[in-house]
Amino acid sequence: MKISVVGAGALGTFYCAMLSSSGQDVTLVCREKDAAALSKGIQVTGAVEVSATPSIATSVPSSDLVLVTVKAYDVGDAVRGIKPKPGAIVVVIHNGLGPDEAAASIIGKGHVAVGVSYSGVTFMGPGNVRLAGYTETVLGSVEPEVATRLSVVREALEKAGLKARIAGDIRAAQWEKLYANIAINPVTAITGLNNGALLEVPELKALVANVVNEAAQVSKAMGIVTSVDPLENTYKVIRDTSGNRSSMLQDVTRRRRTEIDALNGKVCELGQKHGVPTPYNDTITSLIKGIEHKNMVRGQ
Repeated sequence: MKISVVGAGALGTFYCAMLSSSGQDVTLVCREKDAAALSKGIQVTGAVEVSATPSIATSVPSSDLVLVTVKAYDVGDAVRGIKPKPGAIVVVIHNGLGPDEAAASIIGKGHVAVGVSYSGVTFMGPGNVRLAGYTETVLGSVEPEVATRLSVVREALEKAGLKARIAGDIRAAQWEKLYANIAINPVTAITGLNNGALLEVPELKALVANVVNEAAQVSKAMGIVTSVDPLENTYKVIRDTSGNRSSMLQDVTRRRRTEIDALNGKVCELGQKHGVPTPYNDTITSLIKGIEHKNMVRGQ
């Protein structure tokens, strides 16, 4: 099976290194400016120590499996160059809600699946990432014909030493991670604190509760039924990742655009659609937009 990983950031480099080091046929698709550096090899340090030399390309070759690991706002552009052959699966691994739907609208029916990744990866430089921890990748698709083919994706990940499972309701699985993401990512990005501080500072713990409880009301109004308690699970994720620097904190530190629109911004959008007030998520979204604006002005 030919596998392509689109995106050579933290997550893409991690998945590519793990898959390639397990002997699978993997191509890492990157920007032109990074190709020379990545051709020398990629590595993961930290919780695992892995080196690999996958094939490097700047466009997506014909593949049986494509993992799209770019930021939520880049998914549309990333999948436009994918022309999947019959039976190929394109797994969009992303935070938040919406990017996989955007991918399906471009690629068409019969190919797109979702990956929900529980991993803490820090980008150290082209081809070099540090893993704080990995739990699992949850796979699923809203298209039944795609969902029935996901066992090949799970097997590829498991061969690479990565726990994976197929969810019966991938939308519920996305919300389960979203609850934690909308609390951890923006609040750490605003404060500059590691995840664990969100439970150590009483005022921040209260803010986390308000942000998550709003989202839970939105998902309830949408008929989403999750297998976890939104707030208790968020607290658990914070405890389990207490030393991590969230991906959004990494983004604002590097003066990059964040995924706020697919996270808290999406909660606000859906809340308005379903008649659920979201004042805490509205405020959080506005603050992150302000930080993005500041970083953009400084970068000019």
